[in-house]
Amino acid sequence: MMPQPDAITGCPECVHFENSPAALEAALPGLTSFGSAHAAVRADDGICALHSRYVAASSGCSAARRRASISPPAPLTPVRIPSVKYAP
Repeated sequence: MMPQPDAITGCPECVHFENSPAALEAALPGLTSFGSAHAAVRADDGICALHSRYVAASSGCSAARRRASISPPAPLTPVRIPSVKYAP
């Protein structure tokens, strides 16, 4: 079976997955009593907004949807500014 072009390999690539420390602390209010969500023990685990669960980064499900890719900004083009002459 050929992989689908929009198929994703796990939760970290999914639009529903959020693993920022701030999002984890907001979703799990008592977490800060144990320290913080910056801990290395959680690895890349996060919250699935679709299922309202804490999930391992290695998890996945059939409802997963790829995040929109963000293109890097286009390089800036130098602009020539005409010189201004002031009257004396």
